[in-house]
Amino acid sequence: MKRILVFFGGCSSEYGVSLQSAHAVLTHMNRETLRPMPVGITREGRWLYYPGPLSRLPAGDWQEDPSCVPCVLPPDRGRRALLLSGGRALEFDAAFPVLHGKNGEDGTLQGLLELAGIPLIGCGTLSSALCMDKDRAHKLAARAGVPSPRGAVFSAGTPEEEVAAAAERLGYPLFVKPVRAGSSFGVSRVEGPEGLAPALEAALAHDSRVLLEEAVTGF
Repeated sequence: MKRILVFFGGCSSEYGVSLQSAHAVLTHMNRETLRPMPVGITREGRWLYYPGPLSRLPAGDWQEDPSCVPCVLPPDRGRRALLLSGGRALEFDAAFPVLHGKNGEDGTLQGLLELAGIPLIGCGTLSSALCMDKDRAHKLAARAGVPSPRGAVFSAGTPEEEVAAAAERLGYPLFVKPVRAGSSFGVSRVEGPEGLAPALEAALAHDSRVLLEEAVTGF
C-alpha cells in the first residue's frame, strides 16, 4: 500500500477552494491501494498533520480538531518522513499537492518536494510556476506559434493614466486579471473606462502585477 501525503489549504486567497478539492480527493482515494496522510497548511502558514474527520474540511474548521499535530517536511533526501512534534516520524512514498493559487500551486511546494527527492503527483516546479504566471505563459505560447490575446502588464504603483492609455489601445471590452492567481479570483470584465479603476483594485488584492487583456469574441 502506497502512503501519500495530501497537502491542502495554504497561504492563498484560494484557501477555501483547496479545502473543497482536498475533500473530493481524499473522499475518493482507493483505500485498498492508497493510504492518504493529510497535511493541512493554515492561512497563516502553519503545517498540521490532520488524521481527523474529512467532514471538517469543507466547513473550514479542520484545524480546530484535537487530532491536529504540528509537522514539518525536511528537505533531506535520505529519508521520506513527515516529522511530527513530539518526535514521531511518519514515513511515506509520494506527495500530492491539492493546493490552489500562490504558495502551493505556483511551484513553491513543488520545488521543496523536488529538492527533497520526493515523488510528486501532478505538475513539477517549472510547469507549475509558468502556468500560474499568465504573462510568461502567454509569451511562451506565442513563441511556440500558439495564437494568444493581446495584453499589457503593469505593476502596482503604475500611474493610472499609463494603464488607461494601454486599455484604450487594447479596446473595450477587456479583462483585468492578477498575473499570478487562479480560480478566476480578482478577474473582471471591463466594459468601459469607468470600470477600469475598481477592476485594477480587485486584481491587485491578489497579486502585485496585473494583466490587461483583450476580450476574444466568441467566448
